[in-house]
Amino acid sequence: MKTHKTLAIIGIATGLLMLLQCQHEDEEIKLAPPPAPTHGTETVSCTNCTPLIENGASSDFNTNAVPAGQWYFDKTHSNVNWETAYQGVGSLLTGKFNYFVLENLSFDEQNPADISLEAYVWLNSVNTGEPGRDAGCLLGTYGTATAKTAEPENIATIKSTSAKYNPTDSDFLVTADFTFHGVTLPVTLRLTYVPQTHLDAGYTVAGFSAQFEFNALSDYGIESNNIADKVVVKMNTLLRKKD
Repeated sequence: MKTHKTLAIIGIATGLLMLLQCQHEDEEIKLAPPPAPTHGTETVSCTNCTPLIENGASSDFNTNAVPAGQWYFDKTHSNVNWETAYQGVGSLLTGKFNYFVLENLSFDEQNPADISLEAYVWLNSVNTGEPGRDAGCLLGTYGTATAKTAEPENIATIKSTSAKYNPTDSDFLVTADFTFHGVTLPVTLRLTYVPQTHLDAGYTVAGFSAQFEFNALSDYGIESNNIADKVVVKMNTLLRKKD
């Protein structure tokens, strides 16, 4: 008799466990939503940001005359890099531009619609670290020449038209017109802001990194069998302000 009761109890317990298991399996697993991106309240702005002769400097990129309290472009600690696959399949070809100018910048963490920037490079200042590429072949592909300076064919510009928060992180998405090789088309920059830091040397610095890509062959008319269509550009910009 006790054996029958024991078996009955075991059977009931087993049934309850199976029922509970089924209920748990049928329940929808709800994951907690990721935390919303956060943004600070900092602002950075400058007009004629780069100390050039035309902006009152004694020579291009000379910062001695910049007054205290004014943001300016620190070219020494900034760069514009590009990369593309050799013939579209090989290892990356990389390079940078020695003459990089930030003209204007307005940045407001709390109001992305007010973000704007404008910058340019001299194409013949390209530096790949390989003289065999820098001198003739690459400049001919760009449609420029060694002796040129501010001629339109020697300049590639980026000028923003709108900006907004990136919905998934604290970065910003900036739409801009990119002019290169006589063609102007819209591109999207992913902009990262590095907050302001005061240095013991008597400066405050703030950093910006922006990356975009474009189709050099199909959209901008570059004629070359040495590169892939897609070219990635990375802009690393440091702003500085004297105490």
